[in-house]
Amino acid sequence: MQDNWFFDEQLWQDFYDCMFSSTDFQRAEQQIDALFAYLGYLPERILDLGCGPGRHALPLAQRGCRVTALDSSALLLDKLRSAMAASDVEASQIEILHQDMRTFSRPGHYDLITSLWTSFGYFDDEQDNLELLRQCHSNLNAEGVLLIDTVGKEYLTRNLQPVHARDYDDGRILIERPVLNDNMTRVSIEWLLINGEQVKRTEFSHAIYSGVELADRLHDAGFEDVVLYGDWEAGDYNIDAERLIAVARK
Repeated sequence: MQDNWFFDEQLWQDFYDCMFSSTDFQRAEQQIDALFAYLGYLPERILDLGCGPGRHALPLAQRGCRVTALDSSALLLDKLRSAMAASDVEASQIEILHQDMRTFSRPGHYDLITSLWTSFGYFDDEQDNLELLRQCHSNLNAEGVLLIDTVGKEYLTRNLQPVHARDYDDGRILIERPVLNDNMTRVSIEWLLINGEQVKRTEFSHAIYSGVELADRLHDAGFEDVVLYGDWEAGDYNIDAERLIAVARK
């Protein structure tokens, strides 16, 4: 498996429809409303890390926030630009940045930083993941909040299937083969997309955290107050939680 797989534009091109369905965009709208409920207020300036095609950046802007949408994929950012052009969002409301999130620095600028739908933990070196959290801490203002939405280790260890197949209406079949490795600190995933006689293949991996592990890293990065939730309805984080959502305040 190649390092820095997320820089591979062919991966995003070949598997875009598998990663970003219309249902995902609809769900993102609901998650934004839940996000504001977590915060208790409407943030003005938001940094959306790993924004992809703008599932969350667009509804955030439509609610009046000024969003910095950052991603390392030019293809995904082009998708965001197309979606913006077809929406009522003004260009000034979303700043689009094609950049590695590890190098982005704007100290004290943001009210809220989001890393949503398991876009945290991509880096092979765990120190890079920790340094990213520290950079987020620096880029937030004094009352700022970092919100991470990922899949928890507790959920994966109970529900991981060695082989999973997904059928699409157009006849394509996606076969997914995940494996926990590196002493259960990462999940590696192989995807095979079958379309008739054509087969496209890719591999990617990311770090996985238990609730305690993620909270410890956030504290190590300088965050004072960390609260964990198990879903977008603010349910408890426990063994049955489908998501691991961390709300970390400076």
